[in-house]
Amino acid sequence: MFFEKLYNKNKDHLFSFIRRSVQDESTALDLLQDTFLNFFKHYSGKELPDEQVSRMILFRISRNLMINHGKSYYQKNVALVGEETSSLFSSKGQGPESQVLDEMEAQNLGKIVGELLNTLPEEQKTAIELRYSQGCKLEEIASVLDLSVSGVSRLLERAEKQLLQEGKKRGIQPSSFLKS
Repeated sequence: MFFEKLYNKNKDHLFSFIRRSVQDESTALDLLQDTFLNFFKHYSGKELPDEQVSRMILFRISRNLMINHGKSYYQKNVALVGEETSSLFSSKGQGPESQVLDEMEAQNLGKIVGELLNTLPEEQKTAIELRYSQGCKLEEIASVLDLSVSGVSRLLERAEKQLLQEGKKRGIQPSSFLKS
């Protein structure tokens, strides 16, 4: 019963965390399934940690699986992709066209933010996603990344600084995305 409750409570957050990193829904679903299978295999017949600790363990497992997947994917498919950002600053019209343009701009903005995040080292990217996408506290991120709270704080500061610098190179200001 605990496993079912744990799965139902965490599957959506874990899936969105994984999905942002792998950019492919079927791979994200596979990694989500592997995350829970690894957790269940490890704790079958053992004393289970409480819900909060279990959540952090699940995020740590999924992070490790994403790193492993990323390494194997990178070795198979090395590609350089450049994105033109000028459409981000196009003028908006009035009426239904502006809604379509807004949606297209939001999608493009999401792509740009994803590209900016992909410039970060894996640990910084994970910290940023846990902090701003999942709303995790510094203590929770510290548990997932196996760092001290102050270490996580410094890691986030470095990541935010790097995002700002990379954004400036591309003509955008990621600081507006970091404020939650």
